[in-house]
Amino acid sequence: MKSRKIAAIDIGTNTLLMTIAEVFPNGEMTILEDIHSIARLGQNVDSSGKINDEAQNRASEILLNYKKRCNELNIDVIRAVGTSCLRDAINQKEVCHEFEHILGCPIEIISGDEEARLCFIGTVENDTPTTVLDIGGGSTEIISGYGNEIVFRKSLDIGAVRLTERFFKRLPASTNDVQSAFDEVRAIIGTIDKSMFYPLRVVAGTPTTLAAICLGLEQYNVQKIHNYPLGTLSVHIVLRELLDSTLEEIIEMPGVHKGRADILTAGTLILHEFLHYTEQLKCIVSTKGLRYGILKEMASDIV
Repeated sequence: MKSRKIAAIDIGTNTLLMTIAEVFPNGEMTILEDIHSIARLGQNVDSSGKINDEAQNRASEILLNYKKRCNELNIDVIRAVGTSCLRDAINQKEVCHEFEHILGCPIEIISGDEEARLCFIGTVENDTPTTVLDIGGGSTEIISGYGNEIVFRKSLDIGAVRLTERFFKRLPASTNDVQSAFDEVRAIIGTIDKSMFYPLRVVAGTPTTLAAICLGLEQYNVQKIHNYPLGTLSVHIVLRELLDSTLEEIIEMPGVHKGRADILTAGTLILHEFLHYTEQLKCIVSTKGLRYGILKEMASDIV
């Protein structure tokens, strides 16, 4: 049996991610490419309930490029999943139909629980008790477990895009809007039993951007960001700066992608409140997540 090339595509509320791997007969997997793009597919879905044409066109253009790259690399199997904004959108069928036509494969709209499970198996690297926190654009997933055993998982309807559209449309936000954002996040997080949390391993664009800020990186560097210990005090300091900054000032910060700058304050607030609630002094940043979980499952089906 020869090796096979596979691609996992994560269609999120803010980002569109594709990771390509080669799977060998002995079960080993080598990552060939890991591509990140910002589509903001979930723009205004929280208020309108619908994915708008502009957002759909941005995503379609990215997917056309992803499909082209898959063809260039002779990918054998593509698996694409949609998360929060596709779960919520009333026009999900029409949007998925276009995406499926582009990619030539089904778009699986997965539940919050399934998203949490795949994120966990894609992120954990050993059998140590771990809580994976995935701060997405439309939702946040919390998954606790060890090895392949998941003991708790929960999907919460708070995310960096959703919170931004509610409270941070203007930057800096007003004192009342900031307080309302804190109140909402604290109320939702407070419904979870603290005993369900192990040491935090955090994924997605908010923690990787915060790591880049703390490291002073002008260019994204996966080797430096992956497994970076992000201190709770550092998150607090950066959050205070973000809350006082205009969008232009946030864009000028080292390590901040201009497509993520407007939602960074909201995402950082969510992470800040999880660290405060769980009384942890730090979290470990991971550059993996959902798409790696998809790859692992695809690989196990092949071998």
